[in-house]
Amino acid sequence: MGVAWRLLLLEGMRSLLVAAGLAAAAMWGVVHQLPEGEAEAEPQAVRPREVQSVSLDGGPRLPEAALRAVLETHAGEQLEQAKLDHDRAAMQDALAARGFLAASVGPAQVTFDEAGAAFVTFSVETGREFHVRSVAVTGATAKDAGVVTIAAGEVASATRIAEARDTLADRLAARGKRGDVTVQMTTDTAAAAVDVVLSAQR
Repeated sequence: MGVAWRLLLLEGMRSLLVAAGLAAAAMWGVVHQLPEGEAEAEPQAVRPREVQSVSLDGGPRLPEAALRAVLETHAGEQLEQAKLDHDRAAMQDALAARGFLAASVGPAQVTFDEAGAAFVTFSVETGREFHVRSVAVTGATAKDAGVVTIAAGEVASATRIAEARDTLADRLAARGKRGDVTVQMTTDTAAAAVDVVLSAQR
């Protein structure tokens, strides 16, 4: 191969290398000029005592959705003892409203990671579901007592019993009688049963 051909070949290879370098530089510029929204997001720093999760540790009968609905402690918010105390009591009430009258909710157990983030766990024991064994109404006529629809055998819901009391009180008030009604509940833990007495005040 002559000298002239070798010079032409070297010149062609040099031109290709220069073009490749320019293309690479252009690509590098495009990558580093991506719009702000398309750039890789920076991980957000966790604030000390920021709640990362709230766990409910209970059995298979745990009505988790109903319990979470009453919580004031949520991920992403700052940990507050007042909210933890509220959540414990609120879950206890929610379980009683569903007939779990012997349920217990332990104090919140809080652990922290190296960054100070908080992980909250409540231990929940539902116990047995209680049922109404008997219902009695005193101080009211049979007609007035007829508005009480709680029946033996149904779930002993604290909410249902309170509604029965209010319904009887409204009935008595509408008939010009005293509308004060008290509730007495006798709980048989061994039998998971409740005896209910509604007393109309005369």
